[in-house]
Amino acid sequence: MLAFPTPVELYERAVRLWKATTDTDARSELHQQVEDATVHHSIEPVRQGVVRALKWIRALHRHEQFWRDHGHSPREKTRNMNALPDSERLMGEWARYQRRTRDHLSTYQLIRLDISPSFQWDPQHSTWISNLQACERHRRATGSLPRLNSKDPEEFALARWLGRQFLALRLGTLSRQRADQLHAVLAGTGSDTPAG
Repeated sequence: MLAFPTPVELYERAVRLWKATTDTDARSELHQQVEDATVHHSIEPVRQGVVRALKWIRALHRHEQFWRDHGHSPREKTRNMNALPDSERLMGEWARYQRRTRDHLSTYQLIRLDISPSFQWDPQHSTWISNLQACERHRRATGSLPRLNSKDPEEFALARWLGRQFLALRLGTLSRQRADQLHAVLAGTGSDTPAG
């Protein structure tokens, strides 16, 4: 399982980043104070704003704990919706709501979501980059790209994904940036951290 920063470590990193900004609005300060009290187990909600901030912080911590426990972020949809537990779906919908209401979040909330390994502003792009990096690691380890005739299910899944990218490239539906990143992996000049 991947090493995951503790809630206290994430909180301390968010505070450092937030204090480095010039935007110290009251809502940010409230969320920072509530998370401080939450991670140090000393919260006593007394004001309405504190209760709302506490709910947000607790939802974020549940989202991150799910990632720690399962190795992936909560899903909001899947092909077989019957197999998706309501608790996971609700956490996935919470993340989607954060993306939709981004303009209404405080600076602290934005920073806190930015550093959370369980949250992505653009999950589809993150998945694309992750698959591209996996193809590059496979190419470096084996000397070839993932193959469809592999008995390894992970390699087979990567090969299917790569095939869809080749099709999109051929049809001209792959963005210029993604096409360049794909060409870099094919040429063996890619890296584990492609841009954008």
